[in-house]
Amino acid sequence: MEKKQFWASLKSGEFASMVKESSKGKQLFSPKDVFNVMKPIFAEKDDVESMYCVFLNTKNRVIAIEKMFEGTINHSIVYPREIIKLVILLKATAVILIHNHPTGDPEPSSDDKKITMKVGISLWSMDVKLHDHIIVGDSYHSMADSGYIQKINTRMKEILFS
Repeated sequence: MEKKQFWASLKSGEFASMVKESSKGKQLFSPKDVFNVMKPIFAEKDDVESMYCVFLNTKNRVIAIEKMFEGTINHSIVYPREIIKLVILLKATAVILIHNHPTGDPEPSSDDKKITMKVGISLWSMDVKLHDHIIVGDSYHSMADSGYIQKINTRMKEILFS
């Protein structure tokens, strides 16, 4: 395949659709696995922030990968209730949030941390696990690897069991 044709195909969304479909039923073992699956999907529209959710079953197998929200070059509004609707519809027991930073810098902003907390609390209240929030740029940042997801879980346990 010619390089121009490859990039045109990648940006068309056709490849993203194939990646999503081929991921169903697979286990994702690490943030790097998630990054490798999702990085090509973000090529479809790489000039705006987009938030996806990876919905998982009890064996941590992919049920679905869904684009949830799309914003501007540096901002996207996220509504936890929309994620909850799909969790219920898909009967998911765990979720991985993943969004891109068009600037290429994968470091989380304070807004990224706030929405992770908000979604984490919403899922926690339904006994659904938030495994990670991964930010894709030139590389990736995993909020699970950095300890932020554990911080949310610890706070929730303190609130509920104190």
